[in-house]
Amino acid sequence: MQKLGFTGYEAKAYLGLLACQPASAYEVAKKSTIPTSKIYETINKLIVKGVVQPTTSADEQIQSYVALNPGDFLQQVRETTFSQTNELQPLLDAVNKTPDGDFIWPLSDHDQVVTKSHEIIRQARNSILISCWAEELKWLTEDLRNAESQGKKIALVHFGAPTQTIGATYHHPVEKTLYQEKGGRGLNLVADNTVLIASYRQDGSVDGAWSRSQSFVTVTEDYIKHDVYITKVTRFLNQEMLARFGAGYEKLRDVFDADA
Repeated sequence: MQKLGFTGYEAKAYLGLLACQPASAYEVAKKSTIPTSKIYETINKLIVKGVVQPTTSADEQIQSYVALNPGDFLQQVRETTFSQTNELQPLLDAVNKTPDGDFIWPLSDHDQVVTKSHEIIRQARNSILISCWAEELKWLTEDLRNAESQGKKIALVHFGAPTQTIGATYHHPVEKTLYQEKGGRGLNLVADNTVLIASYRQDGSVDGAWSRSQSFVTVTEDYIKHDVYITKVTRFLNQEMLARFGAGYEKLRDVFDADA
């Protein structure tokens, strides 16, 4: 709730009231562990925001409160956010001076990677190239399915045996070796003229970046396409590849030995 513009006390008070409504301010404070000196101020702010309403008990002596039900609360947040962003857009456009060139914007945690990935896929107009692991595909599937149903071309390189097919799906055959070599998983996404990359390390840390830089887009696009080429070769010529380059294609991956 704090990410939606509510303070910590406001979030606690709303959740506490949901659990014991109708309730007096004292009961809300007790349930939510908010200091009694802060509870009336907090409740009044929630009343102004339209998520709490005062009511009177049966004996009409104790002021009680009820909370907006979760479904209506979330709908109100959506509508308010939509209205505010619509009002803000022309104001920002009026003062915006587009800088020369395209920049690379960092993504410092998993939530930022997820949010930007959803946005990029939903805004895709023509095609989507993506390479990822099962862990990331879980939260990407719905958007990719929607894009596929809208006729957008999709190429998916899946590290590990895929359990589903989305667009043209390719099984990358050396996922365990790559995971050990790179110390984690990678996500690469190109949709039209926008690119996102992210690294999920074994220690749980995440970092990434997104950009509309044509150089960045081209490099990532070529990287994914190269993996597609390799998976096609290993799929149809696997025995020959294993005989020539060994189990796990060690010799193929030795880029510093041209005769390997």
